[in-house]
Amino acid sequence: MDSIEIEAKTVDEAISIACEQLKTTQENLSIEVLQDAPSKIFAFMSNRKAKIRATRISKVRATVIPKAQERSAGKSEISSDIEARLKETLETIVKYINASATVAIQRDESGIVFNIIGDGSGLFIGKQGQTLDALQYILNKIKARYADDALPVTVDSEAYRARRTESLVSLARQLGDKAKKRNGPVTTNLLNPAERRIIHLALEKDADLTTWSKGEGVLKNVIIAPKQSAK
Repeated sequence: MDSIEIEAKTVDEAISIACEQLKTTQENLSIEVLQDAPSKIFAFMSNRKAKIRATRISKVRATVIPKAQERSAGKSEISSDIEARLKETLETIVKYINASATVAIQRDESGIVFNIIGDGSGLFIGKQGQTLDALQYILNKIKARYADDALPVTVDSEAYRARRTESLVSLARQLGDKAKKRNGPVTTNLLNPAERRIIHLALEKDADLTTWSKGEGVLKNVIIAPKQSAK
């Protein structure tokens, strides 16, 4: 399955689901927006959802094109002007929460990371990163108004994103071992699309296991099972 069509409440959510189902990252997909979702103002009057077509980029193409060129062919860099606007917006929000907090900008292979530096209490992280996710959603919605084709931004604090990824990878391996020992499926707790993708990717090279998601809505469980006992 190299191309799928996905419907969801937003384009971003549809892309996350497509990444999960194709078990890859957005950088390895060509995304075509077939239908955008209505604005929040009119959403309650319409049942229309966002619809995309996601196509996996062939491995041959990925190895021929240098990484820098591959990124620019899909998503552009955020301009310094937009970067400054986003930083100012985030700083304004965090000052209302903690007047002493600051925002630093970092860059990695995925784009710009806005790192909130607080008092180490985890106030900006929230339960399972929910506060960070909300702040990240706001910034990406603002970014989309000025540069919809630019790379998405990440909001982090106290290295939570890296720690969460490491924790999920460790969980995936533990549950994979458990599934093999019991020769039957095991289930994770409810996870968001990005978290489920980490679980899938952590186990995709294990020839003895298969994974899939189960549930309704944005939060779903990941089922990990030996291939002979899979669905």
